Amino acid sequence: MRIATTLLFAILFPVLGALSPVHGQAAELRGSVTDTQDRSVSSVNVVLERADDGEQVAGTSTAVDGTFRFADVAAGAYRLVASAVGYTKASTNVTVEEEDRLSISLRIRTKKYDLDEVVVSATRSREAVGNLASSVSVLGAQDLEAQSSITGDLGDILAQEVPGLAPSNGSLSNFGQSLRGRDPLVMIDGVPQATPLRGGGRSLRTTSPEVIKRVEVKRGASARYGFGATGGVINFITKEPTSSLNATTDVGIGGSSADVQESFAGHFHQTISGQVDGVGVVASGGFGQWGQFYDGRGNLTPQNPRGQGGLAGADDVSLFGKATVPVAESQQLTGMVQYYSLRQELEYGREPGVYDETPTSPTSDLGTIPREDPGTENVVGQIGYEHNDVLDGRVTAQAYIHDFETYFGFSRFLPGGGQSFVESTKWGLRLDATTPLGITEESQVFWGTDALRDRTAQPLVDGRIFAPEMTQSSVAPFVQLRVPVGNRLTFRGGARYEGLMVDVDDFTTLREELDTDGDGTADARNDVEGGTLTYGDLAFNAGVVVTVSDPVDVFMSFEQGFSVSEVGRVLRGTAAASVEQLDPEAKTVNSYETGLRLNTGRVSATATGYYTTSDLGSSFGNDLEIVRSPERIYGLELTADVQLRDPVAVGGSFSWLQGKNDADDDGSFGTHLPGQRIPPEKATGYVDVTPIDGWTSRIQMMYSGERDVFDDTAPFGRGDVSPYVVFDLTSQIKVGTGALEVGIENLFDNYYFPVRSQIPGGNFGDDSYTPARGRNFSLSYSVRW
Repeated sequence: MRIATTLLFAILFPVLGALSPVHGQAAELRGSVTDTQDRSVSSVNVVLERADDGEQVAGTSTAVDGTFRFADVAAGAYRLVASAVGYTKASTNVTVEEEDRLSISLRIRTKKYDLDEVVVSATRSREAVGNLASSVSVLGAQDLEAQSSITGDLGDILAQEVPGLAPSNGSLSNFGQSLRGRDPLVMIDGVPQATPLRGGGRSLRTTSPEVIKRVEVKRGASARYGFGATGGVINFITKEPTSSLNATTDVGIGGSSADVQESFAGHFHQTISGQVDGVGVVASGGFGQWGQFYDGRGNLTPQNPRGQGGLAGADDVSLFGKATVPVAESQQLTGMVQYYSLRQELEYGREPGVYDETPTSPTSDLGTIPREDPGTENVVGQIGYEHNDVLDGRVTAQAYIHDFETYFGFSRFLPGGGQSFVESTKWGLRLDATTPLGITEESQVFWGTDALRDRTAQPLVDGRIFAPEMTQSSVAPFVQLRVPVGNRLTFRGGARYEGLMVDVDDFTTLREELDTDGDGTADARNDVEGGTLTYGDLAFNAGVVVTVSDPVDVFMSFEQGFSVSEVGRVLRGTAAASVEQLDPEAKTVNSYETGLRLNTGRVSATATGYYTTSDLGSSFGNDLEIVRSPERIYGLELTADVQLRDPVAVGGSFSWLQGKNDADDDGSFGTHLPGQRIPPEKATGYVDVTPIDGWTSRIQMMYSGERDVFDDTAPFGRGDVSPYVVFDLTSQIKVGTGALEVGIENLFDNYYFPVRSQIPGGNFGDDSYTPARGRNFSLSYSVRW
């Protein structure tokens, strides 16, 4: 991993040496862009147009403090237009005389579900939300900034903002945080973060919120980026270089009032960004320290709350860099590299409690403390090429590497006890092309191919092998059509073929001392002959979008997602003599969706219903074995955001879903899917208020409902879930040249058990019944210069 890190940073960071402040002529036209809460908005596109014919004269983007500048503007009448993802456009007319020094202020309004907003994650090409036949959630810079002042846990941030996403479990693992009852595919700039051959459940612990510009979430099955996105796609899009040299320094502290010293947390983050002669660079680095966690009754909670690692007592390190280099007219090269590490120093063990009666508790017994600190190291690097004028179309290419390693905690499940870790390295290539189709005006065909090689294994720190080394190779061509008919109707459809092979080495299982078949005797070790597994799938999609009126559109779609069974989990306990005998099957998910979107400027609202099917689902059985049976999941999602007045905005969302399988394969879907797949209903809400200029505050809530559908709570995942509600508060005020932010997580110090602590059920829950974190404060100061 360290070799890959060194090479990737060596490619990018020499560019930083060439970056120096630019001392050009003084700008004749300066300005700033703020939102309705008087907060500065960075990365806003600002265009200067001639007033008479609308011709663009110049363009730039706002710096981190929301300012922009145009130099050497000729005398004349102009129109200044500001636009950004997640906001309405703002414009003003301005007349410039020779040697004028003008200052202009523009205010843009938040639009969470703007139909004109351009996204890439849903289709891999640049598309306005109003043209998409699917549900999309976008978290912009202001959303991320507000949520990050409350918590640094991306799982918590996304659960608050994304309908259909299950609540976070507040640990290293995102196991059980499903999207529409299935697994999402998590990416960083389009690079997949999952380890599908042996899932580590760490996809949401692979980057820092400080390096993210925006998050795009495509809800619902998709095959556009490859296999694994049966629940949807979560794409973390990293920051871009700004047009002028600037920097941001952010420092903060936090902790719990239950014990300030033990819970003390702190962070430091530095970013620098700018351009020289068209070459743009953004680089950042940060360090954070998590304190110990205390519940709503003031009691210390275990650092490893559910046996999958935790966040309490962890240190995280983030290094990030990106460079954009124009190579010719309409052509650009982009390089990005990220290193992220989160490792937990364990000071306490975990004493099991009694499910639904007594919570787990920390213990000073360090007998189960693992040799290596639980945690994750993640390296992502990519080089991209873009040509925006090829046969009236666009061509992009991307080569990437993903080097990942995660350590689990000590496990009694392993023979004699032990600690395992997952190590995975991916290399990938992507080629995309957009070409005019000629059927109707603006119709186009989007086509290309992907190639991927993934090497994954799960050894133990003592040298034994839990899951053998597996190497996956895949090639996937695809084609997509988009055909607008007039101004109110858009048809889209396409297909992708995924062909892949998985090579598995010879290995010996660790079944000795384990009773996995429940017969009361230990299972013998098993020698397994390696081999090659082959898979192939053709996934289709089709949809239509109808603009009913200017503020309203309706969409309907059918889309398929493809997923390969977690081969490593199946292999590590198999009784088969060879890999070919095992041959775990892949699954195809069919997703049907219809929805309505409304946007009037001050009111944004959506309503979506969906129904998904799969002939081969994947759930845990009574003894944690994988059960493959037909599944049906259906649900409803509602969102609303309203700008009541300029200083006040309110909004929220509601998600409800149900899922059942045909466990007996008799054609009757009478068995409810377990809790790690199907969460209770979820409702969120917020109120944004700006009491005075320069001071903005938000109070938000999340309600998780009740789920009581199982007669027997003994099998894993069948526990009853009780409802709870949590309120958070964040407030930002301008102080000097920077901004002071205060965040309070769990404002009313509610004592509750998150969904993930309740779902194991029965004896499985004794070791996982851990309450959530109580009230926690954070205070940070950010200076932009």
